[in-house]
Amino acid sequence: MNLMSWLIITTSITLSTALITSTSHWLMTWTCLEINTLSMIPLISKPNHPRSTEAATKYYLTQTLASTALLFATTMNALNTSNWDINLTTGPTTTTIITLSLLMKMAAAPFHFWLPEVSQGTTTLTTLTILTWQKIAPLMILLTTHNKTNNTLTLTSAILSITVGGLGSMNQTQLRKLMAFSSVAHTGWILATLTTAPNISSLTFLVYTTATIPTLLLMNKTLSMNIKDLGIMWTNTPHTMMALSTTMLSLGGLPPLSGFMPKWLILDNMTSNNMIPEATLMAMTSLLSLYVYMQLMYMSSMTLPPHTTLTPMKWRTPNKNYPMMISTLTMTTALILPLTPNM
Repeated sequence: MNLMSWLIITTSITLSTALITSTSHWLMTWTCLEINTLSMIPLISKPNHPRSTEAATKYYLTQTLASTALLFATTMNALNTSNWDINLTTGPTTTTIITLSLLMKMAAAPFHFWLPEVSQGTTTLTTLTILTWQKIAPLMILLTTHNKTNNTLTLTSAILSITVGGLGSMNQTQLRKLMAFSSVAHTGWILATLTTAPNISSLTFLVYTTATIPTLLLMNKTLSMNIKDLGIMWTNTPHTMMALSTTMLSLGGLPPLSGFMPKWLILDNMTSNNMIPEATLMAMTSLLSLYVYMQLMYMSSMTLPPHTTLTPMKWRTPNKNYPMMISTLTMTTALILPLTPNM
């Protein structure tokens, strides 16, 4: 991809997301979502492989269906209220359709079916963009309309997402698919307090993004594609193994790492609002995802591949250079839990 194409695509993705966070017009919002979708298609299909072409087609069809439903609902709202203002969306049917379309764009259950296949069919860095940056636009729209969103709908989707994300990742050996199901599970935690405490939902997304970025960057740096590739990480790069294990445990939500903070706040908020059965169910089903993260950490840090004692340790060579951002974000995923009382 030449420099001009790369510049146009990245600028379109960045500006369309930024405009969505600042606009209050439904037609402008739909236009920015379409620009965002069309800009992602070349990135997904860039490997020029049949699987990447299939992933780009699935992404395009799914996002187009969600955008069509969003445009239909907002047009119906404009006919009823004679305006396109986001803050004046009042009809329960309109709000429900809008919420469902945005859940499909965020890959929340039961509309998660496209995310694992798209993630597996493209590169690791593009997968990172889909799992983090591409969730900002629909999440911002949901946060804008959170006081009109049906709490039962979002809570049901949250519980389904956490359950499906845990069950779907248990039998996966491909790391990109596994991270996609991890994204589905974390989307459920984001949706859990969307209507009651949107600030906690924003914090949850921020902590999830902070932990996901170094994880996928390390996978891309070490060219790890499946779980077996993690088994040789200890002998190749022990410092990478330690960083990856830390981010994995943080994604699982184990204290005293930073990933425990949003789950703690979410469960505390739900119990304060007398949603004890829902909080208990979410806490129990999150153990499925935690089992997967513990398995990945075990494969990367507690097992050694078959080798003799004369095998050279490749990590002793001085050519292992890693970006400063990976180290910074890894420290962040491990050390910001003491800030919880200030949140």
